[in-house]
Amino acid sequence: MKLRRIQFPGKTLIVSSGDARYQIFALYFISLWQNRFNAKPDLHLVGAAERLPAATDLAYSIKLPGSFLKTLYFFLGRRYKTIVFLNPDLKADRNLRWAARLAGVSNRAGFAPLRSWTLLNHTLPYNAENHHFVHQLKIFFEHLCGEKVSDWQMPRFDQTNLAENPRRTDGLIAIDIADAATAHLAPQLQKLMNIVTRTQTCTLVIRSSDENAAEAEQHVQQFAKNLSTFMTERAIENTQLVLNPPSRDLAQLAAAADWVTGTDAELLNLAAFLSVPSLSVFGPLNERVWQPFSTRARALTGDFACRPCTAFPGQVHCTNPIEWQCMRDLTGELWAATLTAQLRRGK
Repeated sequence: MKLRRIQFPGKTLIVSSGDARYQIFALYFISLWQNRFNAKPDLHLVGAAERLPAATDLAYSIKLPGSFLKTLYFFLGRRYKTIVFLNPDLKADRNLRWAARLAGVSNRAGFAPLRSWTLLNHTLPYNAENHHFVHQLKIFFEHLCGEKVSDWQMPRFDQTNLAENPRRTDGLIAIDIADAATAHLAPQLQKLMNIVTRTQTCTLVIRSSDENAAEAEQHVQQFAKNLSTFMTERAIENTQLVLNPPSRDLAQLAAAADWVTGTDAELLNLAAFLSVPSLSVFGPLNERVWQPFSTRARALTGDFACRPCTAFPGQVHCTNPIEWQCMRDLTGELWAATLTAQLRRGK
């Protein structure tokens, strides 16, 4: 059966309920939507809307209720005609999909297997191997509208809110202690900082993306203390430490740096969005799909048969005989050399 394309979406809600560290990818789909239909949809994000610098320019930020019944009543009251789910993980949006169907929303679109029974009437299979997620969002948009996107550019936004930047530094090292890879990279991170700060100033941002953890602040301080134990005096002198910055300051921190590297996926994606050179370290995840989306973004990975071992951001189950070898075998010298080579090519 041929699907009826969405020619006029009516009142639209776009749901991005995946990992908050990668929600900036949703802006690329929303920019296509706004250019095609000349309308600002409602946008639901898992985290705070202030994480995305362009979210208020492209869509109206809303928050969905937590429970299923409240969500159903919310959909009935708002009377949406179109709902689009941008999360490729089907299990995460199950309640929202059921609520949208019971509320009688005519157009329900999202990633799903086309050959299986689904709660969506517009679906596109998720390709976790060959295409970046932003490319998949573009293909998804073309699938919904039935026409190719001939002229597609990066989303634009008003940068006046970034005028009051913090003290500018040469580089920014962003660490997320909630990422399981951080603990295995800590010894090499110390070497990286000692090498980089020989000739440059650096901002070290340590935070936890696990907002529900009551002891997150204590863990961040303990990680910073352990890290400084093996840093040279010159490294400590040339390093500005920032612990658990608020979400509204993340874009300012990224814009104030000449380059960004580390394990904090949210800051790395913001840096790529702001056209700041970035170097991401990838282990379990597929860098072809989830690396920062920018011509100035690079990924550092290891050549192991077992990776990538997970399709989506989240819990990782390592199957390598040497646990987390993809992270443990990375040296601080290689990390620093790759970053230096990237910046030289940029010049």
